[in-house]
Amino acid sequence: MNIDVQYVAGKVAAQGSSGSSEGGFVKGVLTYMVMDDLTVIPMSTISSITLLNKFNVKEVGALQEKIVHLGMPEGVKLLKASLQCKTALTSVFLQNKK
Repeated sequence: MNIDVQYVAGKVAAQGSSGSSEGGFVKGVLTYMVMDDLTVIPMSTISSITLLNKFNVKEVGALQEKIVHLGMPEGVKLLKASLQCKTALTSVFLQNKK
């Protein structure tokens, strides 16, 4: 961690200023799902069904949607939790409020 490294901008950085919607990591209009361990996967019907089967969910009506607001304090908590455990989203957003 004590060696200087020279930064060289690649093609993505050069295209980012052109205003193209295809630059960067997100390609086109897609919806993504962020998992509890902060992995990001494209959201599709098949991936959703696979995920429900993986967690042995039998009744979809028992699931709940939770909208969270991500500000600077939550971002810092999320960063800290991601370095300490594999359930960062649960630790930050579903903890018991005191």
